[in-house]
Amino acid sequence: MERKQEYGKRGLARMRRIACCLLALACCVLALVQAPVTADAKVTAKSLCKAALDATGGSSQLTSQTTKAGDCPIFTIAQSKKIDSIAYLCDDKEIYSICVVKASKKSDASGLLKSVQAYKKNNSSSDYLSDYSKTEQKVFKNAVCGKKGQYVWYIAMSSEKAVNKKGQDALKKQL
Repeated sequence: MERKQEYGKRGLARMRRIACCLLALACCVLALVQAPVTADAKVTAKSLCKAALDATGGSSQLTSQTTKAGDCPIFTIAQSKKIDSIAYLCDDKEIYSICVVKASKKSDASGLLKSVQAYKKNNSSSDYLSDYSKTEQKVFKNAVCGKKGQYVWYIAMSSEKAVNKKGQDALKKQL
C-alpha cells in the first residue's frame, strides 16, 4: 500500500512539473505575440517625422522645429485642440518642411487632413508664389500629404515629387 502511495506522489509531482513547463511555455508564447504590439506603441509623431526626414535627406535645409501645434501654420487654434502630438520641421521661409500629427481621436484625423490639403492647395496656387524662385514653387507644388489611422502628414522636402514620396513611404512603413 505504501508503494502505491509513493508512486501516486511521484505521479502527482511529475504532473505538477509538466503543468509548470506548459505554463512557462504559454507565457513565452504570449510574450512573443505581445512584442509587436509594444513596438507599435513606440511610434510617435517625432519618430515618423525622423523617418520621413531620413528618407528625403533634406535635414540641412531645416532650421526650425516645434512640437507645439499652435506654432504650425497649417492648423487653426481650434484644430490644435484636436492634436495629440505634432512634429513640425521647416526652413526659415517655411517652404521646405515636414509636419507629422497624431490626432487626439481617429475621427479627428480626417478634418486635420482636409486642413493639410487646403494648406498645400493654397501654397501651390496662391498669388504670392511669384515671390518665390521656380525651385521653391516646385517644392510647394510637389508636396505630398496623407493620413493613416490617427496620423496625418505633410512633406515638402524637395522640388521632386518622387523624393517627397520616399519620405511618405518611409513614414507609412513605420505605421
